[in-house]
Amino acid sequence: MIRITQETVGAMFDEYADMVYRIALNIVKSREEAQDIVMETFLALIKQDCFDGESHVKAWLIRTAQNKALNVMKSGRIRRNIPLDEVLENTLSAPVNESEHELLDLVMRLPDKLKTTVYMFYYEDMTAAQIAFALGISENTVYKRLERGRSALKISLEEDAI
Repeated sequence: MIRITQETVGAMFDEYADMVYRIALNIVKSREEAQDIVMETFLALIKQDCFDGESHVKAWLIRTAQNKALNVMKSGRIRRNIPLDEVLENTLSAPVNESEHELLDLVMRLPDKLKTTVYMFYYEDMTAAQIAFALGISENTVYKRLERGRSALKISLEEDAI
């Protein structure tokens, strides 16, 4: 059982702020809004009492960040048309080589449900159970989305090779 205190929130911020930022940025595509969402997410964490374990905290942070980012999108708080240069600058991680960059680009083109699941599994190293908990879906649905995502990526890679 993890009790939420000022010290634990600080430690969680150090460990998970980048992840929360990437999740928010993936949805809102605005650095400033993503930074605001990080702060809002951790402020909401302070209001929580305790969690069963660190995996529950991580899942809660993911879910809260996604919900806050989606609320920003629904509210119209950010502009809808974002210049291509800004989108390219906001890539979620710094790939080591060009093939990793291309693969990440293909992942980001997947439909939202597949993209989120594939990203959480391969880039955040979350288990299917953690993803299921974070997204409020069954583990079986996680596996189906991963399979569909991998199939879509395979087709995209084959089309690029032609």
